[in-house]
Amino acid sequence: MSGQFASSPHPKSAASNPDVGLLAQAPRLSSRGLTILLIAMCLVPVVVITTLQFVMPPVRPGYLRADVELRNTPPASYYQLPLDQRREFPQAEVLITNTMEVPWTNLNVRINNGNYQIYDHNVPINPGQQRAFLLDRFVHRSGAVFQVGIVRPVNLEIYAALPDRSRATLDYSFD
Repeated sequence: MSGQFASSPHPKSAASNPDVGLLAQAPRLSSRGLTILLIAMCLVPVVVITTLQFVMPPVRPGYLRADVELRNTPPASYYQLPLDQRREFPQAEVLITNTMEVPWTNLNVRINNGNYQIYDHNVPINPGQQRAFLLDRFVHRSGAVFQVGIVRPVNLEIYAALPDRSRATLDYSFD
């Protein structure tokens, strides 16, 4: 019975023939369709990036001014101890003071090259105001919590929105 379908010139009978491979049954892309596909693949990223550049607010790296202080953290010599001799520091915190003339909103504060971060979108930090963040509230994207008794804070990055809708950053090193 399969020989009967193999000799049939009708395309529908070829699709139902189990002797014909899947490759022969697959739809074909014409050269015109391929050209349109390649053009679209090249143009879509350019259009999206250009649109985002006009829509998104500007970012000003290094524009934020702040005083940053670590409190209740161990000294640098503490990190020379073996891990089994280290203890927790539940009250360790970073204190950030806005020294600019404008308030900050939508804060994203990161520790150790952005590995641990915390978001603060609720209340703006007005000029001269301080905000304390407990270090054990900083979370890695894998869910791990920052443990100042094990990992030494190296640097801090602050990302904030300003009243003119722009974003600004501050990179601070604890060394």
